[in-house]
Amino acid sequence: MDIKKQVNQAEFHLGQALLSGKSVNWRAVESKEKMPAVVESYFVNIPDNQVEPKPISILSALLTGFDRIAAKPLLILPPVLLDLFLWFGPHLTVTSLLHAAAAGLSIPAGTDPGMMEQLAFFQETLDLFSERYNLLTSFSTLPGGMPFNFLFALLTSVSVGIPSLVAGRMPVLTPLGLASQLEVLDPIFVLLIWFTLALAGIGAGAIFHRWVAKQTDPEAEFDHLWRDWMKLVFLAIGGYLLTVVVLTTGMLVAGINGLTYIALPVLFVTGVYLAFTPHGIIRYRLGIWSAIKQSVRVVRFNFFGSTGYLLTAFLIMWVSTYKVWSLAQEDSWIFALAIMGHAFIATMLIAGSYVFFQGRRDWLEWQLARIMNVLNQEKTKLTEE
Repeated sequence: MDIKKQVNQAEFHLGQALLSGKSVNWRAVESKEKMPAVVESYFVNIPDNQVEPKPISILSALLTGFDRIAAKPLLILPPVLLDLFLWFGPHLTVTSLLHAAAAGLSIPAGTDPGMMEQLAFFQETLDLFSERYNLLTSFSTLPGGMPFNFLFALLTSVSVGIPSLVAGRMPVLTPLGLASQLEVLDPIFVLLIWFTLALAGIGAGAIFHRWVAKQTDPEAEFDHLWRDWMKLVFLAIGGYLLTVVVLTTGMLVAGINGLTYIALPVLFVTGVYLAFTPHGIIRYRLGIWSAIKQSVRVVRFNFFGSTGYLLTAFLIMWVSTYKVWSLAQEDSWIFALAIMGHAFIATMLIAGSYVFFQGRRDWLEWQLARIMNVLNQEKTKLTEE
């Protein structure tokens, strides 16, 4: 294909992009030449003398997130207040229901000894969990009270709530004595409370993320709060459905040797590609599908950097939670210091993720705009000839 025909075809695809206000990336076409393909994001024209920006580094994003939160420490107030309420407030327990569920796990005769041992361990774990679980933790980071420091919470697109240390540790003691407990016996009422708290928690998380995003970029503009709320709700529902499908499939094919070693990397990579979906919804006012595509596109061109940031954030949370904050006893006032430290680090990492995503996204848009300018220059030269 000659250069004139190539540029004419490029102009056609670019014209479609211009009409829709979208930028371009590259895909291979016949004869291994390059053609632009439309993607969903916006580009800006750049002057010829502008210095090419560098993609923001992991360390720079973390340091910027630290600076932003240190400049406005009131941002850690929501996670601190949430943890204090979950610690000192009344605990809604479901002990009887969980004990009954554990007792209902019968072991058939002739079951493999290894399977019997695993089932017995699960029953014991469920009994211990029932003694500490507080239904009010459903308001926390993930619906159902999944702790912020859990890897899945960092690598999936539904970590959009308020981070909580208490939700993961589930203390039953306070410096004032045993926390007051109210047991819920009706399963329907339990589901109703869980759903209501999860829904409210996502809404509170949307507000919290908007505050953090505004601190990282004061010029940021947001969509209506209720729209962001509903988008994140449907995103969480999709995350739950995907989790159910994956777990069900995993149980059905658990007997296939080696499949687990293939499924885990696939889940990990999928989580990395979807990790910045809430950032597109909150920061750039995108719909769910557009935010997913933008997250995938940014990670696609910054895979190692994105993976590096997420793993670094996870390691920071894991080390601080299990090696530092765990030293504080739940019945000591020192645990309040652990709550404040966890709130600061968690908020800093969320701020750093917005800084990282915005920096890498802006760098990618600059590259796409530069490619567009090169094509326009080639077209001008051919026209003059």
